[in-house]
Amino acid sequence: MKETYTRMALTDIDYRLLFQSVPGLNLILSPEFTIIDATNAYLHATLTRREEISGKNIFEVFTDDPNDPAANGVENLRNSLLTVLRTKKQDIMAVQKYSVQLPESQGGGFEERYWSPINRPVLDNNNEVRYIIHRVEDVSEFIKLKESDARQGRLAEDLKTRSQQMENEIYNHAWQLRLANLQLQEAERVKDEFFANVSHELRTPLSLILAPLESLLSEKNGQSPTQQKQLLQTIHNNAVRLLQMVNGLLDFAKFEAGQLKAEANATDVTALLNSVATDFAPMLKSKQLHLQLEIMQPVPLLMLDQYLLERILFNLVSNAVKFTPANGKINISVEWHNTTLILKVRDTGIGIAPDDLKNLFKKFRQVEGSSTRRYEGTGLGLAMVKEFSELMGGGVAAESMPGKGSLFTVEVAAPLAQNAVAAPQAGHTVLSMQYTGIEPRAAEILPAYARLKQKILICEDNTQMGLYIESLLSQFGEVRLAADGEEGLALATAWQPDIILTDVMMPKMDGIELCSAIKNNPATTGITVVLLTALTYRDAMVRGWEARADEYLFKPFHPEELVTRIRSLLAIKAERKKASEELERKNAALTVSNAELESFSYSVSHDLRAPLRAIYGYTKIILDDYAENLETDARDMMKKVLDNAEKMGQLIEDLLAFSRAGRKQITRNPLSMDDLARKTLMEMKEQIKINNATIAINNMPPAHADYNLIAQVYTNLLSNALKYSRNNDNPVIELGAIEKDGRPVYYVKDNGVGFDMRYYDKLFGVFQRLHSTTEFEGTGVGLALVQRIISKHGGSIWAESALGQGATFYFTIGENDSPEETN
Repeated sequence: MKETYTRMALTDIDYRLLFQSVPGLNLILSPEFTIIDATNAYLHATLTRREEISGKNIFEVFTDDPNDPAANGVENLRNSLLTVLRTKKQDIMAVQKYSVQLPESQGGGFEERYWSPINRPVLDNNNEVRYIIHRVEDVSEFIKLKESDARQGRLAEDLKTRSQQMENEIYNHAWQLRLANLQLQEAERVKDEFFANVSHELRTPLSLILAPLESLLSEKNGQSPTQQKQLLQTIHNNAVRLLQMVNGLLDFAKFEAGQLKAEANATDVTALLNSVATDFAPMLKSKQLHLQLEIMQPVPLLMLDQYLLERILFNLVSNAVKFTPANGKINISVEWHNTTLILKVRDTGIGIAPDDLKNLFKKFRQVEGSSTRRYEGTGLGLAMVKEFSELMGGGVAAESMPGKGSLFTVEVAAPLAQNAVAAPQAGHTVLSMQYTGIEPRAAEILPAYARLKQKILICEDNTQMGLYIESLLSQFGEVRLAADGEEGLALATAWQPDIILTDVMMPKMDGIELCSAIKNNPATTGITVVLLTALTYRDAMVRGWEARADEYLFKPFHPEELVTRIRSLLAIKAERKKASEELERKNAALTVSNAELESFSYSVSHDLRAPLRAIYGYTKIILDDYAENLETDARDMMKKVLDNAEKMGQLIEDLLAFSRAGRKQITRNPLSMDDLARKTLMEMKEQIKINNATIAINNMPPAHADYNLIAQVYTNLLSNALKYSRNNDNPVIELGAIEKDGRPVYYVKDNGVGFDMRYYDKLFGVFQRLHSTTEFEGTGVGLALVQRIISKHGGSIWAESALGQGATFYFTIGENDSPEETN
């Protein structure tokens, strides 16, 4: 008999029978949570039959007790299964209470059971979830014994040892896992908020770099000498590269957070391809590349996600431009068959080695092809092509040969749009291009009845941005500026402007709150409100629509786009006044950006700084060597570019410091806080002298901490104190320590402007400011960096203040390593 089993063919083994007979409570689910099979033990425990539950959704078969309003077993199980699908890893659940429905023969109703579940994924060859194994251990006896506190009889004696073991291994461990999951969810929320703020902070200076450059390149202020124009074009190209890197990182953050969904809408694919190809004209010229766009046959209107397709095409063409040497060729072709759109991008670039093809679409992986030179980039472009094409119901493939070039083929689901007619499958169009310059558009003229003097209110806490927008819109009428939402609301009520252009992120009252207040007031509800924002993800847009905003503009914006949209809105406003018609404007929701924190910081450290250095360097050359040849307006615009390049550089350096503080391992040593404070003051003596500040140092007890990180704390707190006390005729800053609960509490105190404690919760947030940038400069990262450093030391930081009465920042330093340090 043993010999017979040894030689039995694998195909003769009944694996289903083996599974069904396995001891333990196991259930096999599909990724749609349909029950495929169960062990006999599971059927016995749940009082069910295999033929009754197979093929049904698990939540259709096993439901919560309708008589128990607190029952949450179904919800918890669903969340765990979704986590397995998302992470492709097992998920251990806390002990769950379930209600098993009894058959009529046993009186019907529900019986309480307590299970400790584990959900494990089964992956196929493509690393996708094929099945989910749902395994439970019945701990009902233990839980009921614990709840009743039974201590009598032989059963209690037999279960005593088991009770203690299960207490340690199941009950406590499960609840610790639940707490850890809650902490991870909070970390994800903080990360999402961080990237939303990053998008705003980076796009604002980019707007003030790109918009003046595009005005200069349009030559509306007069023609520039050829050499100057080449430098301007180089600056513009680097700014565009910087913007696309930021957009790519934010796309990745949204995808990782599960917020990026494919939303099909009627799309003119041919127009989209032409638009993207034209955007690459400056880069094609700089590398002397030839781009050919082939439409294999007329493509009708198709139902697909226009934004995702645009990002796919942009990443593929950007990749081709990057890796194709001068005088090379790039070919883009598109064809449509039945319900599938096929997009191909071919180049004559350096190619990819066969061994590197398998890593081509992995995140943060860059392959070098046949070259040893490292090319810039975040390593996310091709990974996003793969993710986006799969979101659109398709995929991507690559073919390449070192030294010969590469071919990328993307297929996505693209059914005909409603009422669209399929074009005949014959003929094709070829568009060849090497370069098309930035051509000024002909100015549109307002209708006669709209030429009356218009009133425009701009609410923007960035003074330079506000003044620049004013210079663009002053041609339409009287323009007034407000530095924050509260000032804007007062002006809107008293002045009754025709249109309000407001930034979303402002101190005191943000743009969303301002818009809502205007639309909910009968006296101002008719005012057109345009939100100017860098927050391009859908949730932010929905908040704007809920506040009844009339239009969105995204930073960075093209000056002609801003002028054209405002002109159009003013014309519509005039039409409303003349015809008394109500205007309804809708805008398609776009899905963009939020990035993972660490990947973003690494990109900032290299790829964002490279084009920024080019912007700053070439701008400085123009101002130093050609200033006398420039018109006054042109010099002013170049100065704005230089100023904002410096600000953006400082922002990037602050973000790097913030990121490094999070990753750096702490090295604790005995530390004299008095000596450290004095050395910091010596390094800042010029800044102290400029502010004419008096510094007092009281005796402070020593600490056990990282010297460099605590030095950064004092540098940031002192800089903060100097900045906000400089308007005082006699600024005084005091450093010292007090004792609280037997431990030292260090402080930095100033007699500056202080802040309103009502906004204390924003104090240590990244990019959060309690004063407008017109009053005090800064990137909004300093105090967030201080909090991160103190937290890594296991300490705490807080502040006390009142408006006009200065502020005091307190912090403690933990003696033992915090959990963050040991990671």
